[in-house]
Order: sequence, then structure tokens, then C-alpha cells
Amino acid sequence: MPPSPPPTYLQPQWFFPLFALMWVGITVLLSRLGGWATLSDRFRATEPPTGDRFHFVSGSMGAFLPVNYGSCLTVTVNERGFHLAILLPFRLGSPPLFIPWSEVASIDEKRFLFTRFASIRVRDAWPEIRIRGRAGERIRAAHAATLLPPSAAYR
Repeated sequence: MPPSPPPTYLQPQWFFPLFALMWVGITVLLSRLGGWATLSDRFRATEPPTGDRFHFVSGSMGAFLPVNYGSCLTVTVNERGFHLAILLPFRLGSPPLFIPWSEVASIDEKRFLFTRFASIRVRDAWPEIRIRGRAGERIRAAHAATLLPPSAAYR
């Protein structure tokens, strides 16, 4: 007796459509769980980023179970704020963000094991944004510069 054929959804011609559907579903779910979708309601980027750009940055976003973005973020920092974008294949449901310095409640330097990161709290928003490495240091320095009184900038 010959073996029975696999179910229809396991046939080779269904692999790519099912994979694409699963990819879209997972990226949109992660956007919701991490809080990117919540931030995009208020901070969706409307213009191309300018400033100091960092590619392949690692970070995370969320509260209880944060979503980790390992080496797939692009961070751009300028005098008005910072821009976050996810690499294109992972971007579905997560449009680029621009967060102005006036909306940043606090930025703290934190450490986990051997990794330092900037922990960013946005006013009236629940997800905490954590950016690792040089990009996180640059965000902290640029934000600190906005907190200086005008006379201190000319010393």
C-alpha cells in the first residue's frame, strides 16, 4: 500500500505563500508586542532622516517581554531628535519613527552583563527603547546637549 500524500497545505506549491503569510503575521505581531506600533501612532517619520547615521544597530523595545532587534536597526541622530528604522524585510507593521527631544522624558545609561545601552523613556508612552553601543551613546550625548542652558553652549 503506497503512503498517503501529505495534506494540501504541505504541498511544495504552498510553501512560499504560507511562508509569506506567516512572515507578515509574525512581524506585525512583534510590532504590537514591543510597542513599535503604539509609538508609530504619534511618531511616524514624515521626512527622510538627516544627521549622524548608525547602521546595523542592536536594541530592544517593550516592557515585560521586550522585542529584541539584533543588528537590524538604523539609528539617525540630529539636533531635533532621533530616527529609528528597521531593515526592510523586518519592517512590516513597523514604520520608521522620529522622536523629537522634547518628547523624551529620560535617557539613562544601563548595563547588562558586558553590554552598555541607552534606556530611553518617551513621554506618555509605555514602551522603553533600549539602544546598544555607539548609537546609544550618541543618543544620550545629543539629548544631554539639549538639556544644557543656552549660556553653557558658548563656554
